[in-house]
Amino acid sequence: MSKRKLLIFTGVVLFLLQPVLLPAFPMDSSEPHYFKDLSENILGNLLILIFFYINYTYLIPGLLFQKKYLQYGFLVFLGLMVVLLLPWALFGSHAPPDFAQLPFHPGTHEKTMFHRIQLFFSEVDHLVFLFVGTIFFSTFWFERMQNQKIKNEKLQAELSHLKLQIHPHFLFNTLNSIYAFAIKKDDKTADTVLVFSDFMRYLLQDSYQNEVLLEKEVQYISNYIELQKSRLRNSVAVEFEKTGDFDNKKIAPLILFTFVENAFKYGVNPDENSEIKIEISIQENELNFMVFNRIVSAKNIESSNIGIKNTKERLMLYYPQKHTLEIKEDQKAFIVNLKINLL
Repeated sequence: MSKRKLLIFTGVVLFLLQPVLLPAFPMDSSEPHYFKDLSENILGNLLILIFFYINYTYLIPGLLFQKKYLQYGFLVFLGLMVVLLLPWALFGSHAPPDFAQLPFHPGTHEKTMFHRIQLFFSEVDHLVFLFVGTIFFSTFWFERMQNQKIKNEKLQAELSHLKLQIHPHFLFNTLNSIYAFAIKKDDKTADTVLVFSDFMRYLLQDSYQNEVLLEKEVQYISNYIELQKSRLRNSVAVEFEKTGDFDNKKIAPLILFTFVENAFKYGVNPDENSEIKIEISIQENELNFMVFNRIVSAKNIESSNIGIKNTKERLMLYYPQKHTLEIKEDQKAFIVNLKINLL
């Protein structure tokens, strides 16, 4: 059972047992009506849970968020009546008020009717409170989930845009390099094609999942670096170091790639001293990631702010309070230090 399902199951059980754990009024098992009152309250809580599901799944998206307030209000009122009257009718110590059968003795009718209404509401007022609280909570939670869904879709669109940005320059340049290798009958041709194939497979298939194996993400970065080294030859000094056990650990796809791509975009110029260092290490469940590149002259290159901003948003979404990101930049170097708790 997943952690989320376990939390939901625990919450349902605690809510059903609320009359036992936090009774609305002191109850003594020696009293004749103890078990009837307990059964009445547990059934009321069960009906509230059922209405919570109906409200969250059908009424809120189908009526409330469609601005059909009259229909929504009527069904909520109907649900409240079921929650209040059904437990009373089955287990209540008194039958529901039946005004047609109240006695008509002079001077007693009004007193008797008031007494029975007062008695009824004294037994169900806690159910009214729970029911109203459930309505507000389900509405709040639905709206929160909708906002989260919209945010996820936005980030997925940004991720797709990031993938499209990888294609134009890098992919065509890599294909040109492979073509040049083939013309010269270079021994690197077959290996470069294989690395390029793995790179594209990951980009087009695996990276569309919410999480991927960390070793695949690291291999993807490694393939990218190898393709860049094959294309750039001696234009840049590249150091790539990876340490630790990457097996059976998962990470959000392409969460590290933006910084690596940024280093090659802004850290390479054949006419200058170009240097890139990339380090990835894992210690237990903490990932440490460092990218260093010297800043060189670059022309006609768009700012990297959008890509880095999107990556920061994805980090906040996937690893809230589980990551630290530090970026240092001066006239000589650009350094990224990222730590992620993968648990």
